[in-house]
Amino acid sequence: MRERIIQVVKKEFIQIRRDKKALRIILLAPLIQLMVFGYVATTDVKDIPLAVYDQSNSEASRTLVEKFTKSGYFSLRYRLYKYSDIDDYLDKGKIDAVLVIPTDYASNLKRGKTASIQLLLNGINSNTASIAANYASNIILNVSEKIILERLASSTGASQPVEIRDRVWFNPELKSSIYFVPGIIGFLLLLMLVPVTAMSIVREKETGTIEQLEITPLSSLELIIGKVIPFILIGYIDVTLVTFVGVTWFQVPVRGSLLLLYLFAGIFIIAGLSLGIFISSISNNMSQAYMGSIFFLMPNILLSGFIFPINSMPLVFQYLTYLIPMRYFLVIIRGIFLKGIGFWELWPQAVALILFILLVITISSRFVARSVSRD
Repeated sequence: MRERIIQVVKKEFIQIRRDKKALRIILLAPLIQLMVFGYVATTDVKDIPLAVYDQSNSEASRTLVEKFTKSGYFSLRYRLYKYSDIDDYLDKGKIDAVLVIPTDYASNLKRGKTASIQLLLNGINSNTASIAANYASNIILNVSEKIILERLASSTGASQPVEIRDRVWFNPELKSSIYFVPGIIGFLLLLMLVPVTAMSIVREKETGTIEQLEITPLSSLELIIGKVIPFILIGYIDVTLVTFVGVTWFQVPVRGSLLLLYLFAGIFIIAGLSLGIFISSISNNMSQAYMGSIFFLMPNILLSGFIFPINSMPLVFQYLTYLIPMRYFLVIIRGIFLKGIGFWELWPQAVALILFILLVITISSRFVARSVSRD
């Protein structure tokens, strides 16, 4: 059995070596995609285009505007002098936020009254508008706290009565890239390896070489193992390259064991390859294999927790996520990268991936056996 599998592995390496363009894509595409996703896949919103309609034109209003512009979240683009200009600037997409400061802003603050301001937001992108509103609320809260403390100090000489000191674990600077980049590693592995393996058996069908398997003692399981081994090695190369770039370029920390990372990454690579083998076993041509790959990749993106929190999904979809291998790998890779946790905390995720592999490989081998017997 071992000798037969070795021969299949040699055959696959020969095919990979001959297709140099595909090999370059497999090795270089993950790095290029990581650079793109690492910058694009982020929930951080900065430099929101801001216009200011300051009717107060006082020192207090200028201080408020300065708080907005120096926060790094808002970028002052225009100063408006008529309220009617707001519609025009928002309609044309020149700005995403307008800060309206009324004439009585400074006088209300001096008299100890509540000074109201207005923030108008472009709600076309609801996510950006929501984040901008939160940023603005925090800025106003800081301004209000400072004013309250100044009033207390001037009247009673008291300092702040209660102080909160927060501490964020695992991602102290709250950088979304540190959260997303480890997940991108898993996504890129699936994106590269599933379509490649999905076309491996299909290529045999289209070229007619699968007919030659009928006269060999090679079993369907041996065929699958022989085809998977070369791509496991390629997957490890991709993991190494992408991890290196993520750590050195995006400054993502690796707080856990690299050995443990490679161990669990190997299990996930096999899970992805088994999914590709399953797709190829139920496809009759390259187009079907490609479309099948896209069909199975989308749930791994949408239902794994890579972008959207699983606990925010409807209950039926939360149950569906247990069928998604990337769900388990995200827990593993984020746990190793960001938390530094070890084997005993992550072994349930590894067991789930192993069960997924066994199930998919069993189904795939039966489909391959039926395909060989029909042909």
